[in-house]
Amino acid sequence: YKIEFGEVEKVEREPNGLVTYIQTKDFKGQTRLETDFIIDSTGLNASVLETPLLKDMVEHYNLPLNPWKRFLVGNDFEIVDMQNPAPSPPKKRFALFRPSRKVGRMYAAGVITLGGPNAAVDSFLGLQYVALVAVDSLAAKRAPGLHRLNPISSLAQWLKWAMNRLP
Repeated sequence: YKIEFGEVEKVEREPNGLVTYIQTKDFKGQTRLETDFIIDSTGLNASVLETPLLKDMVEHYNLPLNPWKRFLVGNDFEIVDMQNPAPSPPKKRFALFRPSRKVGRMYAAGVITLGGPNAAVDSFLGLQYVALVAVDSLAAKRAPGLHRLNPISSLAQWLKWAMNRLP
């Protein structure tokens, strides 16, 4: 296969497959590719500053970036500087209940974390790894509705699946 970078101008179906017309970034002119299929990799921008939403997050929250201009994440792929601790409740002399102090957390996956704790961030295995690590981190922090995987709960879920019952 051959990797091409540029902007897709149009895709046409022909008897032998697809024809993709690409305006190349490095050279002037247009490339015509005859292909069997297309893999869309638009998420592989070089920097989070290239995507308007992510750029707005970086600028609005003054997020630090790593040397590759990607999100600076912890070992569990949390964007640490996006933590949002709940404000301290006002102190009252007599209170019937104490509200819990919940913390908002944001995790990132994929190429926007390149340069972080996992080298294969944009592979299928890398994305699965990030998802597992992030959910495990949330379970360790006792996020509501999450618990760590264990053989008993896995067997129970499998039995429900085998009996065609909802989890």
